[in-house]
Amino acid sequence: MIIRSLFLAAALALAGCAQINETKKAHELARTQGKFKVRLTNDMESVSGRCKFVRNLVPDDEPGFRPTEAELPDYFRTEAVYNGADTVVVRGRVGEAYICGAAPLNPDGSRKTLDAGPH
Repeated sequence: MIIRSLFLAAALALAGCAQINETKKAHELARTQGKFKVRLTNDMESVSGRCKFVRNLVPDDEPGFRPTEAELPDYFRTEAVYNGADTVVVRGRVGEAYICGAAPLNPDGSRKTLDAGPH
């Protein structure tokens, strides 16, 4: 019973480490490649009614990292593409991420393919 519990704990730890590594890789791709595919705008009307809201981006809520004013555009672009968005409406130090294209973005900036599935 103890061996089984230890094996299970080790398997869960490895799965957790693998998940963390994948997250780090995805963030790195978003930071180095994908952010260049994200459009920043102040025009709320450009997304109103034609784009899908993804999430709010609030850099001041980031634990351990508060981007400066100069770092905000990169922060917004990186976090947006990491979450699949291609457009960010910027309002001061807060951004609203949207998907305005045909499909969400991958962290590298390419469009996710929408599989039709079996017919």
